[in-house]
Amino acid sequence: MTRGFVTLATGDDRYYIMAVRLLRSFRLFNPDVPFAILCDRENAYTAEFTDVVVIDNPTRSYLDKFLLLLKCPYDESIFIEPDCLVYRNLDFFWELLSGEYDFTSFGWNDGTLVFFQDPEYASQKFLNDPRAAVPLFNPGYLFVRNGETCRRIYRDAMEIIAQIKKDPKLNQDSELICKGSIRDDPVFFIAMALNGCLCNALPTDGKCVFLPGATKIMTASLSKGRLDADWHGEMTDCSILHFSSRRAREEGLYWQQSIVLDLIYKGAPRPLIRLAESRAARCAAGLYKKGTVGIRRRIRRD
Repeated sequence: MTRGFVTLATGDDRYYIMAVRLLRSFRLFNPDVPFAILCDRENAYTAEFTDVVVIDNPTRSYLDKFLLLLKCPYDESIFIEPDCLVYRNLDFFWELLSGEYDFTSFGWNDGTLVFFQDPEYASQKFLNDPRAAVPLFNPGYLFVRNGETCRRIYRDAMEIIAQIKKDPKLNQDSELICKGSIRDDPVFFIAMALNGCLCNALPTDGKCVFLPGATKIMTASLSKGRLDADWHGEMTDCSILHFSSRRAREEGLYWQQSIVLDLIYKGAPRPLIRLAESRAARCAAGLYKKGTVGIRRRIRRD
C-alpha cells in the first residue's frame, strides 16, 4: 500500500509558488514522505514534487479539488491546501484521518446525525434549504482512500453541482456560492453524507491547525519547528498554519515566514535567519504588516 501527501495548483503561478512553499516547509520535518501535486501543467515549481499529476480540462477554480477523489497517485492520500505552512512532523495525521471512512476531513457532526442517518432526507433538505443542511466542515485537509466509495462521492458531487447551477435559488445562495464560484466544502459534505462518510473530530491540544485572524499566533518558528497559538486558551506544539484567505496571505506573517523559509533553503547564516524570525514574531504580534524590504535586500546581497 502506498501513502503520501498531496496538494493542488491550477491557474496563476501564485498558486504554484504557494504549493512549493508548502512543500518546502513540509520537507523540513518530513524529509522522506512522498508529496504529490495535482496541477494543470508541469513547470519549474512542480519539478520539486515526488509525483506530478496533470489533470485534463481544469476549471482553475474550487471545482478542481473534486478531482482528488479520482486522481490521487497513492492508495491513501492526505490533501493539504497550498496556502499552508508546516511546522512539525505530520505522521500523526494518518492516525487522525485514516479510520473507517474512505473519504473524510476534520469537522463537526454534532446535531446533524439525521443528516447522515437518512441520506434521502439530507438530499431533499439541501435542495430546499442549503443553510440548514450543511454542517461545519474543513476542506483544507482531506483523507482519500482510492476506491469505489470515492468514485461514488465524485459522481454525487457532480450531480449536486449540476443541480446548483440550474436552480436559481441555489446558485445565488451565499452558503453555496463564493465570489461567483461554487464552494467546494458544502458539496463535499453532502456527497460524503450520501455515501455514509462522517467527519473526524478536530485535532486536540498539541495537534491543532490554526487560521490567522481566528487565532492569536504566539510563536511561529520554521527554523525551530515550533508553532504556538492562543485560541480560547494556550495551544502549544501545533502543526500547520493555514492562511486560508488572500487577505491573510497578503499580511506580514505569511511573507515573513516565506522569507525565513527561503533563507533556510539558501543555507543563509543563522544570524540572518534569526533576524528574519524576529521580524516574523513581530508580525505575529500584529506590530506591523509587511516590513520585508530590508530582509529582502540582504537576501539578494548574500
